[in-house]
Amino acid sequence: MDLINNRTKSIAAMALDGLYERSKAIGANTVNVLTPNYQRKEVSFEKSLQDVIKREDEKENIKIQNSMMYQKNPSQVLAQSPEQIAFLNSETNKDFFIDVQNDTSDPIGLDGNNVNLEREMMDEAQNGMRYQVVASLLSKSYSSLNSIIRGQNS
Repeated sequence: MDLINNRTKSIAAMALDGLYERSKAIGANTVNVLTPNYQRKEVSFEKSLQDVIKREDEKENIKIQNSMMYQKNPSQVLAQSPEQIAFLNSETNKDFFIDVQNDTSDPIGLDGNNVNLEREMMDEAQNGMRYQVVASLLSKSYSSLNSIIRGQNS
């Protein structure tokens, strides 16, 4: 059983990077709440992360199918298409991106600023909770791995 594999670490790291960038944007929005003509920043990365996970799932399915084929007839695995081999060898996390954009919604006040402080505070609380959950799950995985290495029951 693989308690924490590269996929888990990689996906968690991408999620933490996205959440960190969102936290920075929320901080910038909050600091600039009184700056005339400031446009709030928005960060999105969830769709990109879902696409990475989907591609990793596809790779995993191909590996399982190849393993089953190999058990039946080892020569069939060698007959894979070059596209499939390239896909299996590709680094899926290179497709991950964090998109930071200006929110072009209408200004709230007469100064042209569109930052709503209450919304920013709620977004920061939600983002902070998400960050804590991902970091906690990753930490527990490492703790379990550490316990196994030391020969302790977790």
